[in-house]
Amino acid sequence: MLHEFTITMLLNQVDEAVEELNMYGFYNTYYDQPIEQFAEENGYGFYELKDVDIKLKVILEETENPPIDTEKARNEIASILKVEKEAIRYHFIKTQEWQQPFPVIDMKNGWYIKPTHSEEKLEGRVIHFEPPRAFGSGLHGTTQDCLRFILKEDLQGKKVLDVGTGAGLLSIAAALAAAEQILAVDIEDVKEEVLYNAALNKVENQISVLQGNILFPEFEIEGLFDWIFVNIAAKEIELLLPFLDKHLAANGSLLLSGMVDWNYKETLSLYEEKGFSIDQIAHSDEWVTGLLKKK
Repeated sequence: MLHEFTITMLLNQVDEAVEELNMYGFYNTYYDQPIEQFAEENGYGFYELKDVDIKLKVILEETENPPIDTEKARNEIASILKVEKEAIRYHFIKTQEWQQPFPVIDMKNGWYIKPTHSEEKLEGRVIHFEPPRAFGSGLHGTTQDCLRFILKEDLQGKKVLDVGTGAGLLSIAAALAAAEQILAVDIEDVKEEVLYNAALNKVENQISVLQGNILFPEFEIEGLFDWIFVNIAAKEIELLLPFLDKHLAANGSLLLSGMVDWNYKETLSLYEEKGFSIDQIAHSDEWVTGLLKKK
């Protein structure tokens, strides 16, 4: 059980408020970053809104001895922040309400993405995973479209490269489709997360994880791959063309995702000029995923 105290203030006041609260032992604070999304040539961009009101939340966890005195806590927070007690809104939260469990995702192809907390009984094949905080959770249309492409393939004995692996879902899907070796690459250090999710599906021995930026000239990997997955954005997909062409085996398959309706044709045309053929296209809202073959 949790106790939530909410104070409305300007964004430029938050850092000082959090610092003051921490000094007096109120460590669990959070607020939703005010971000506005806008369309751009490469997909979507974001910028931080500055002088806007936000809701700073202070969370206290219920204890048995002594129990939380909510009125006393409210008075203390008001005194620390130099605001009226009435300006602080109180809300009691049941733990399960706070957690907001990640749902089971039905891929509509006989497969499900099932978070570790779920006890739901499913009739079909399952990818188990621990929901991450970042992109790659499996909810996004690009991830789901990539999974549908991968899970209908027989990758027996194939060697796979997964660029921008995130939580490792595409790598895990490749392993479940019988790929022999999968190299998962990400600009962030996601090795622990990917291998944990892989272990949930008993495929950790098929996957290795490497941190690095493939767009950097000093980044190098050895060998050719039968399949390469890329789930990032159109401009990066264009910049990766020489690298992907170099590392994809003849007659190999290239899965490109993260493009949008207004840029995918231009992006894919560059690959066609290089000798790739477009095998299939999938759309999820404005997002586009393409399966290409190397002639």
